Amino acid sequence: MTRLSKLAGASLLAMTLAACGGETGTAGRVELVSHTSNQASNSDESGTQQAASTDWVISWAVGLDALLLIGAAAGDEMQAGIYGDDITRLRSGLSERGNAILDRMGQHARADGRLLGPNLVLLFSGADFSSLDAVLTAARDPEGILRPPYEASAYWDDEAWPNILAAMPGLVLVLEEMQANGFEADWAARFGDDIDASIARIDAAVSPYDIIPEQSRLLGRTLDPRIDLVVVHYSQPYGIRVQGQRFLAHHSYDAQTQLRIAAHEIFHPPFARDDAELAALLADLRADPWVISIVEDHDPQFGYNSFNGVINEDSTQALDQIVSERLGFARDPAARWQHADGGMHMIAAALYQAMTEDGFAETGGSYSDWLKSALQRGLMTPDEVRRRAALIVGEDAVNAWGPDRRTN
Repeated sequence: MTRLSKLAGASLLAMTLAACGGETGTAGRVELVSHTSNQASNSDESGTQQAASTDWVISWAVGLDALLLIGAAAGDEMQAGIYGDDITRLRSGLSERGNAILDRMGQHARADGRLLGPNLVLLFSGADFSSLDAVLTAARDPEGILRPPYEASAYWDDEAWPNILAAMPGLVLVLEEMQANGFEADWAARFGDDIDASIARIDAAVSPYDIIPEQSRLLGRTLDPRIDLVVVHYSQPYGIRVQGQRFLAHHSYDAQTQLRIAAHEIFHPPFARDDAELAALLADLRADPWVISIVEDHDPQFGYNSFNGVINEDSTQALDQIVSERLGFARDPAARWQHADGGMHMIAAALYQAMTEDGFAETGGSYSDWLKSALQRGLMTPDEVRRRAALIVGEDAVNAWGPDRRTN
């Protein structure tokens, strides 16, 4: 369900935002106010500290919703049918220049197979985003406000940063026009009550679930016990991971969906992006025609439009399936991977089967180390990936991909 691996790095964001212009300024920053569900840390009878329990922090963010609506209005086809009236409302209130900026942003996003809204919220998620004014403050001073947390994140690209700086003024213009048109007051009047009710409902539903220790067990490293769940309106149909252990979800999603998003998003990325040894071990899969078909022949609107994106996402899906099964809120793996995103996540099914067969699902450890070992031991050759995937989803789902797909 989740499409995070669509949150592109800074270079892709810069390409998406190209051709915007204007002036910049400076301003300050304030802290985001959230609703926190605190849980006591686990300890045994002697008082010895165990793995920290999950600390759920649930908040709303009108500033991020403004950025998501910009993405939808710039031509996101999957969102057009959901937010058509809102897109029309936004477009009708923008100047000719503002609409032209949206058009250019959308054209660049579609050319790169990327999602504009999720990329924008990724960039801004390290700063205060609780209001439209806060997002404007950051957009006017990207060097002082956006850069420090972004540079410290896994998404930083120093070569692309100058292009982002040059592109930011056009985004400022659109945000200023939205502010002048009363976006924030309109948002509060239309969605505020539903979002407030959703925060209370989600808090009650997710608090009993302690997912961080399970995720730490499979990644082989200690995770911050805090999970930030930001409730928004313009995120459908996506679940979106941003900077830190923070993700976005729509206020209408039920508790099971919120839990599954959390179980999934924290795993991104499940291995180091610059791991040369892993890249070399994955070379045979990368070159396999069946895998190439998955990467190139799926609907690009789903994202994951590179081999690395598919491996990142499918690893994360396999890991979240294990966590959700252990904690009791899992989907059926066969039904999930037969249908999700057009049935493209065959490697996820194979990884899940391999981790279960090999005992890693129970023993835990470092997923990155296990994946390298599995590749070295021949558990994830192209033929074995197809065989193991078929054990979960069936032969028909596996055979739907391959060189013949393009001619059918």
